[in-house]
Amino acid sequence: MSDKKIIENPAERIKMLADELRVPVSHLGAKLGHNNNATVNSIIYGKTATITNAFADNAIEHIPEINYLFLLKGELPILNNNDTTTQLQQNMLGNNGDITMQQIIAKLDVISKTQIKILKEIEELKKNK
Repeated sequence: MSDKKIIENPAERIKMLADELRVPVSHLGAKLGHNNNATVNSIIYGKTATITNAFADNAIEHIPEINYLFLLKGELPILNNNDTTTQLQQNMLGNNGDITMQQIIAKLDVISKTQIKILKEIEELKKNK
């Protein structure tokens, strides 16, 4: 039987993570790659009842030392202090530096929009001749 301590409350986990990273909770969102602190605040103030897989994945992508199981289930430690564990966790989550399908789709979308903009500008130039 394991005597591992589990931190049940997601808001408490977020506060503990901020403390461990030595960053105010109000800046944690930016540290984890969010544009603002809205997602973190929704967890802190109980609007979001759980920490989602997407939130945890994003956090690990930006700070690989964070223990994925701590974010999702509250299993200590907060940070992995073992390079092997960190690497294994990154491999499991697919955060090994390879470009993801979502990143490719996002880049193709930007290219497509740029192409449409260029074609419109060409049409406008043809009209003005």
